[in-house]
Amino acid sequence: MLATHPSHVVNDWVAQTRPLVDAHLDEMLKPARPSPVIEAMRYSVLGPGKRIRPLLTLAVADFLGMRPAGALHVACAIEMIHAASLILDDLPCMDNDRERRDRLSTHAAYGEDLAILAAVSLLMQSQCVMASHQTLAPELRVRLIQLLCETIGPHGLSLGQYIDLSSKAQPASLAAITQIHHLKTGVLFVAAAKAACLMCAATPEQEERVVRFTTNLGLAFQLKDDLADLDEANLNLAARMGASSAERTFHGYLQAADAAIGNEQNAAVLQDFARTFFSKR
Repeated sequence: MLATHPSHVVNDWVAQTRPLVDAHLDEMLKPARPSPVIEAMRYSVLGPGKRIRPLLTLAVADFLGMRPAGALHVACAIEMIHAASLILDDLPCMDNDRERRDRLSTHAAYGEDLAILAAVSLLMQSQCVMASHQTLAPELRVRLIQLLCETIGPHGLSLGQYIDLSSKAQPASLAAITQIHHLKTGVLFVAAAKAACLMCAATPEQEERVVRFTTNLGLAFQLKDDLADLDEANLNLAARMGASSAERTFHGYLQAADAAIGNEQNAAVLQDFARTFFSKR
């Protein structure tokens, strides 16, 4: 089980930090002049959402004992990538979802053409804002951009989406479904954590612990979603495993995440973060 700490610590942290993320995203996406593409981008990014990925970047930075200049900027760039992935995931040629977060998905609200342009623009904008941020050292900017491009590319989110689509035509094994979950969800969790490690100049040992923590958290995230929708066919890992086995596996992921960082000085930051977003079902 995750270690217990005063619940107000993380609740206060999330309550104070999420508005900073939302305000910074709003500022980053303010249009210099009217643009229907920017309008669709803002619709996708600024809509309701937990902001787990940018908050994870900031939580890892706090775990490592610092909040470097530019951390909020990088965290918000990662949220832009996440929003772009959701736009593409919802398209008729992908998962064909007309609703996202209790409202119309971007292509349903703006049309497929504008949705695709908004997604591409968000991916480009996420890299542009990091490349131009003056508080980040030039070498750090390059390393962050490389990290996020690799996360998006043919061995990351894009591959996960392809495997997901191709697996729907035939039954997938538990191992294959777990791989899909990691590539579609977990890799961006890991990238969010690694970005903080880069900005904070984490040691290899610190980064290894953070990556183990975040990898298990990403798997728990997808399994939690599957447990909430057991009637979904094919790629629902919880349905394939059985509800009781999936519950045990879910808690096992959380315990493995806790074990990765449990002895560290600032472990409470990430332990409470995990409990806030993943332990309550």
